[in-house]
Amino acid sequence: MLCGQESQGQLGLAEAGRTFGRSPLAQDKKEEIDVSRRRLLFGFMDRLRGNTEQAPVAAASQTAPVLAQANEAFKAGNFAAAIGFYRAFLKAESDNAEARQRLGECLYRQGQHIQAKVEFERLLQKNRKDNRAILFLGLVLARLDRAQKAAVVWKLFFDPHDVALQRELNLQIALVESAAEDQPADAAAMAEAVERVLAAKKSA
Repeated sequence: MLCGQESQGQLGLAEAGRTFGRSPLAQDKKEEIDVSRRRLLFGFMDRLRGNTEQAPVAAASQTAPVLAQANEAFKAGNFAAAIGFYRAFLKAESDNAEARQRLGECLYRQGQHIQAKVEFERLLQKNRKDNRAILFLGLVLARLDRAQKAAVVWKLFFDPHDVALQRELNLQIALVESAAEDQPADAAAMAEAVERVLAAKKSA
């Protein structure tokens, strides 16, 4: 009888271990899988809506509400509020590239070009082929009246699927390179031309 009770006790402990005793490594792996699944789901939904830009996704349930507020403010065009939410979120999840990109874009829209430049440069330090960070870093430089530097950055952009944007960037690069020394390219006009393409894509 005692042996039977011990066996049942061991089975109970084993079951409890399977339920509650996951190692931190196992929990981290499960969380990574859950984040990947959420990214795939939200990315699929964005493509269905015609939005090719992937919305940021939180890696932890604790940070998800703040990110949701940030994303809603961004979607509504309330960039000033979104800046605060994205900054709060990034204090907990500093490696979230999509959220940092959104923060940079909000800063850009608010005319805070130096701060936006810092965020896009951070992204490119980790991924030199990040097309959206390249695009907006060039826009920031153009708004800072650095047309030649903007053109150098835009040369790094390559997206054969976005023909309209690629064509516009190539045109602006050509205008900068062909401009006379005493008549440099109009940097503000460069930024406005690229922004018109982005606005047309958004409204399409």
